[in-house]
Amino acid sequence: MVEVKRRPNESIGSLMRRFNRFVQVSGVLIKAKKSQFREKKKTERKEKNAAIMGMHLSKLRKKLEKLGKYDEETFEEEKRKMKQELDL
Repeated sequence: MVEVKRRPNESIGSLMRRFNRFVQVSGVLIKAKKSQFREKKKTERKEKNAAIMGMHLSKLRKKLEKLGKYDEETFEEEKRKMKQELDL
């Protein structure tokens, strides 16, 4: 919890600015917004598919870097082809 006490001869405007800064720095607002809606847990199948896809993508990235052909467009195109092959 963020607590800000008013200093002597401090205006309400500067107190509010200081409070807002403390709230942003502490991350309280971000936590509250994050916990506002419950996220569903991924199914076991989706987790496995994501892990498999990650392994394949890292191999693809290394392969393209070795060949000297790595850029975003090439990588995305190869990624799309791989997804079709693996049917993920």
